[in-house]
Parts: sequence; C-alpha cells; structure tokens
Amino acid sequence: MYNKCLEYLLDYRPEKTVSKFGSRMRKLIYPIARLAMPFMLPTKLEIIRSAKMPNRPVIFASTHGFKEDINDAMMIAGRQAYILIGSLTQIFKSVDGYAAWLVGTVLVDRMDKESRVASKEKMIRALELGSSIIIFPEGTWNKSPNQMVSGLFPGIYDIAKATGAVVAPIATHREGKKVYGILEEAFDITAYDRAEGMEILKEKMGTMRWELMEKYSRAKRTEFPYGEEAERYWKKYIDDLMAEVEFYDYDIELHTKYVDKSVTSPKEAFAYMEKLKVKKETAFLFGKNR
Repeated sequence: MYNKCLEYLLDYRPEKTVSKFGSRMRKLIYPIARLAMPFMLPTKLEIIRSAKMPNRPVIFASTHGFKEDINDAMMIAGRQAYILIGSLTQIFKSVDGYAAWLVGTVLVDRMDKESRVASKEKMIRALELGSSIIIFPEGTWNKSPNQMVSGLFPGIYDIAKATGAVVAPIATHREGKKVYGILEEAFDITAYDRAEGMEILKEKMGTMRWELMEKYSRAKRTEFPYGEEAERYWKKYIDDLMAEVEFYDYDIELHTKYVDKSVTSPKEAFAYMEKLKVKKETAFLFGKNR
C-alpha cells in the first residue's frame, strides 16, 4: 500500500496544501470524526479538565508519548485543527494517512530543512484561514524515565508571533486501557521573550502531566525494580510502546529529538573516557564503579 495521492502534502507552497475550501470542509467534518474516534481507539479517553477556549484560532501544544495521543489531542481540543505530522511512513503506507488528511494535516519531512521551514508557513496559513492547529512541540515521543516533558522546539513561538494566536497546553497520560487528558487555559506566549515563553509552556505541560500521573498512576516504591533491572524494565516498556506502531521509523525518531545546546548530556560529559589512555595517573578513573 502506498498513498501516492497524498504526496501533494509535501509541496513546499502553503497555498497548495492548505486551502480555504479545505479549511471550511474540515470544520464540517470534525464533529462527525470526533464522534467516530472513540470507537476506533483501543483506549478510552477521560477528559479531566477542559478550559474554555477563545472564539479565535488557537495553537494547541500537546505532550507526546504513545500511539493514540494524536487522536486524543484532537478530541481534547474540541474543535477542528490541522495537525503537524512528521511520520511519513505512517501517512503514505497506511490508512491512517487518509484519516489524517480527512481531518486536516500539515505534513513535514523532518529530515528536509526546506520542508521544516515550509511547515511553519503552512500552519500560519491554516490559522489565517480560521482553523486552529495542533503541535507536539517535543518533536518525537518523550522516552525519558524522569522528564515530564522533554525539550520543546521553539517554532510554536514563531507561529504565535506571526499570527497573534494564543497557545493552549494539552497533557495526556495513558494508564492501562484508559487515557486521561487536560486542556489548560490558552495564554499569550508572545507576552514573554522566546526563551521564557517556551520555558513557561514546558512548565505548564509538565505540571499537567505530573498531575495526571500523580492521580492515576500511584504505586508503592517497593513495587519498582532497582538498578540495571529498572533500566531493563524501562527499555522494555518503551520498546513495547514503539512496537504498537506498525510503521514506527526508529532511525528518524532517534535523530529528531530537540537538543538544548546549553545542557550537557551524560554521554557528552563522559565522552573523554573514550580517548583516555590507561596509565598510572588515570587508573583511578577506570574503577569498576565508573
């Protein structure tokens, strides 16, 4: 299966992929799609809190961590919105591509700089035509065992600045066969400078996700494994999540995570070990605990 007819979504020109007619039609289609979605998902969504949205286009910024959270974010948003999607294999090699096209999608080739730039212009056009948009600013699934939200790509700030649209944070959390979601009040991210605005958005998203985890995923510390066993447990959990997606692109997802250059990763911090030569003066660095 290959959805060749959807290739036009990769056109760099916004007017070729986001039209006034398409925006209007998708607003009519959305209520029907929203009613049908719960019957097509393996999990049940429970919206814990949903703030009232302004009567204007909104940029919804959602957490990202499991297969159906795109559908969940659409339902939580409560209105038609073009979704920024970067999984080309999912769009072109499955029926999910037609479903995404039907409700409205901005497709981006994350490995193509020109496509990344064009995706911003397409989202700006969608907002100017009166549609809202849904972005997953983490760029890829958050696979961290301890971060509520990983680094956020700042393009969302640029789009808000160009259009005057407000940003509404969404958080989702899956526990068993249930997904819990929160839609927080929209705010003007451009009331702050770029770095501060993105940090505030990250804090809002992380706080909401923590709230959901604290309420619906409680367990005793003794129930958790320790050390290497804990690492194996988490790896299996992530591997099982990725295996749920038929066309998960492991290589692209591995290289499209936002990297904050001001933060040193453990891998970078200990990179010197690879070049270190064993001798009397450096022997202590090669102890069994290091």
